[in-house]
Amino acid sequence: MNAQNQSPVDPEILESPSGTEVIDYQPAVWMEFFFTRQILAILLCFLLLIGGTMGYLSMVKEGEPDIKIARARITTTWGGTDAETIENQVTDKLEDQIKSLQGLDDFTSATFNSFSIINVAFKAEAPIAESIQQLRGKVEDADADLPPDSTGRETPEFKQVSAQDVPVLTLALAGEGVDWAILSRTAEVLQERLEAISNVREVNLAGQREEVIHVQMLPSRLTTLGISATQVNEAIQGSNTDTSWDLIRDAEIGAQVRLYGRFRT
Repeated sequence: MNAQNQSPVDPEILESPSGTEVIDYQPAVWMEFFFTRQILAILLCFLLLIGGTMGYLSMVKEGEPDIKIARARITTTWGGTDAETIENQVTDKLEDQIKSLQGLDDFTSATFNSFSIINVAFKAEAPIAESIQQLRGKVEDADADLPPDSTGRETPEFKQVSAQDVPVLTLALAGEGVDWAILSRTAEVLQERLEAISNVREVNLAGQREEVIHVQMLPSRLTTLGISATQVNEAIQGSNTDTSWDLIRDAEIGAQVRLYGRFRT
C-alpha cells in the first residue's frame, strides 16, 4: 500500500469534449472553511495579535541580569615586599592549589608591590555554593605553604563576587603639588557623600594613605631622664584619647566637661 502526500490544494484532472485535459484545483477543507467565514478568520488573527502583544509586555526584562556563576577574588597583602617575591612565594603557590579544582573555567592573577590578586571563575553548570566552598578550602590548604605571618604577610582575603559587583563608576583624585594626606581625606569625604546616595550599593577606596606619626627616642636622653621606651609608649597612647570628666552645676547653668586629647588632623 503506497502512501500519498496530500497537498493543501488537491488537483483534479478533467477531460474536455475536444480531448484537452483540464486541471481543476479543489481547495482543502480548512482553507474553504476560512474563506467562507472571513469574519471568524479576522477575529482569530486579531486575538492572536492581542495575545502576542500582551505576552511581550508581561515578559520580565532586565537590563543587567544577575548571572549565576561562581566567581571569587583572593587578595593577599604583604606590605613592603616587591612584586617578584610575592609572585614566587604567594601567587604561584595559590595558583598550584586552584588548578586542581573541579569545574574550574578560568582564573587570572596580577601581582604588584605589597599585594597580589587572583580572580577565579567556574563553569556555568558548576554548583555555586559547593564550588565556592571547595575554593575556600584550597586557599586554606595553600596558606601553610606561604611565608609565615611574622614576615608581615597577611592572611589571604577571600571574597565571593558576582556580575553586579563590577564598578559602574571609577574616580581618580590627583593634583600637582597636593599633599597625599589632603588627597586621602578628600577621598574619604567623597566616599561618604557617594554612600549617602540612594541605590548605591558600595563605595571602595584604594590608594589612600593613613597618616602616621613617627616618634624617635634618644637612648641617652631617656637614661638621663630615668624613663624607658615603654613608659613613653604608654604616655603617647594615654594622651591620644578623649576623656569625659564630671558635670559642673551651679544655680544658673550645668555643663559637661570633656577633655579632647585625641590627635586630630
